[in-house]
Amino acid sequence: MRPQRRGMGAVSVVAVLMVVALAAVGAVYVTSTQANADQVSSQNQQLSTLQSQLQSLSSLVSGGHTGVNTSLPVMDQPPTVRTIRETWYLSPSAHQDRFNPSFIVVNQGDTVKLTMIDNDTVAHDFVVGPPYNIIVNATVPGLVNDLTGQTFTTPSRNNSPGVVVDGTPGNVTAYYSFVAVYSGIYEFVCTYHAEVGMIGYLVVLPNAAYTQTTTAASSTTTAAGAAVAVSIVQGATTPPNKGFAPDNITLVIGVNNTVTWTNNDSSIHTVTANDGSFSSGYLNPGGSFTYTFAKPGVYEYHCQIHPWMVGYVTVLAG
Repeated sequence: MRPQRRGMGAVSVVAVLMVVALAAVGAVYVTSTQANADQVSSQNQQLSTLQSQLQSLSSLVSGGHTGVNTSLPVMDQPPTVRTIRETWYLSPSAHQDRFNPSFIVVNQGDTVKLTMIDNDTVAHDFVVGPPYNIIVNATVPGLVNDLTGQTFTTPSRNNSPGVVVDGTPGNVTAYYSFVAVYSGIYEFVCTYHAEVGMIGYLVVLPNAAYTQTTTAASSTTTAAGAAVAVSIVQGATTPPNKGFAPDNITLVIGVNNTVTWTNNDSSIHTVTANDGSFSSGYLNPGGSFTYTFAKPGVYEYHCQIHPWMVGYVTVLAG
């Protein structure tokens, strides 16, 4: 039977304190099984390895955990979709809650499709602090809140917009997609069990290809033809809402071959061509993005953060 787990009310997400945080975890990790000398020895070896890995990782951080870390290797790869499966498990050595994997490495600009699996009888979440501000709470009625000792009677209400939770206690899955806009090293935690070591690290490598794409897209001007307005509507984060209105338009080069998308929703979105020909980058509420189509064809686009949001542009020769 594992020791009683405790949560913490406030969790630090500053990456430069990673080694200190892990040392605290190590104290719990070792103390929990002092009665077994062989097990303690094995735990000390594992802890030493983890500390060494985190010391190497923390040496890459310069100037905090936000912004571009110049010591991180710079990628030059087209952004892609990364499917990440994050699973809760009970450590057989520490008898405490852990993430698997505890390190997630992606490139800046990648779309991260996160699947979080909770096969426990208590609640777990996946939380990343600023600037991402992600909360994926894999909680359904019947799970226990280790911070309060109470049983949930309703689904969690603090999830980030777009999180989808499915399943029953002991078999819960949560889904969430986001774009890795900010490079750096960010701590992710389970807020219910951070104190006993359920932590991990999201490493977003700087990506020159993503920076070049967003810069080029934002500088696009209306060279020819009148602009057609497309709205990203309020409530676009709720599937199956396509989010774009109108979501299917036809343009004629030299007549109306420019489109302006305006984010009228309260959440962040992107306007991203499936073929990579244009991308708005990170589009905040109230922001807009304009693009002029120069070649005939059919262009399908989507929101990288909310992939069910799709639209089509048909461009005809003038």
